[in-house]
Amino acid sequence: MEQKPVGLIGAMKIEVDAILAALENTRQETHGGMAFTQGVLSGVEVVVAQCSPGKVNAALCAQAMIDHYSPRLVLNLGVAGGIGENVHIGDVVIATACVEYDFDTSAVDQWPAGQLTLPGYEEPMRFLPCGQTLAHILSRAAEGLYGRAHLGIVATGDKFVADPRFGEYLQKEFGALACEMEGGAIAHACLVNKIPCAVLRTISDNAHDSETVDFVTFAKSSADKAQQLLRAVLPQL
Repeated sequence: MEQKPVGLIGAMKIEVDAILAALENTRQETHGGMAFTQGVLSGVEVVVAQCSPGKVNAALCAQAMIDHYSPRLVLNLGVAGGIGENVHIGDVVIATACVEYDFDTSAVDQWPAGQLTLPGYEEPMRFLPCGQTLAHILSRAAEGLYGRAHLGIVATGDKFVADPRFGEYLQKEFGALACEMEGGAIAHACLVNKIPCAVLRTISDNAHDSETVDFVTFAKSSADKAQQLLRAVLPQL
């Protein structure tokens, strides 16, 4: 029986180019205006897509990938803003769960920010769980390659967080280690479809870090790092 592929989603072209360049036996299709490239990486069948930034784009991409390719798991890769003094530029953060921090109905139902209902689930959910086995496999591989990795909450919202005070809010309210714009939406789609997912992010900025980086250069080096990590870890998934 043919094994189902591993799905890989990045928001920006620069985040998926290194992976696409490393694929063998490629073939491409378009669904919903998004290109899906099938191929082989480290002997494993994968399907790769660029979703474009934001939660709706990410959820649309994840659902299209699930509908057309039936991946056995989905990995979201890219850069993120670090939160807190212990998460530094260049560090890798792997989500144990994601929270959609900008979903807030507290004015009418007194639920805390981030708490939402999902199709097929009776109880509301605030933290969207990622695959725990997946997260720990990725964490061990990242530690082996780079000497350092963080496991924890990734906060997702349709906002580029530049205000350190907002980062402090995300840390205090949700215990978040990183913030970005797609991971929670992909975790949401995967949870509804009962498919394991992982969110893997390299930290590009942190208000607590005095170091500054050129974003485009850093995003490319982060994509190269993600491709290296994927090559090492895919045969274990």
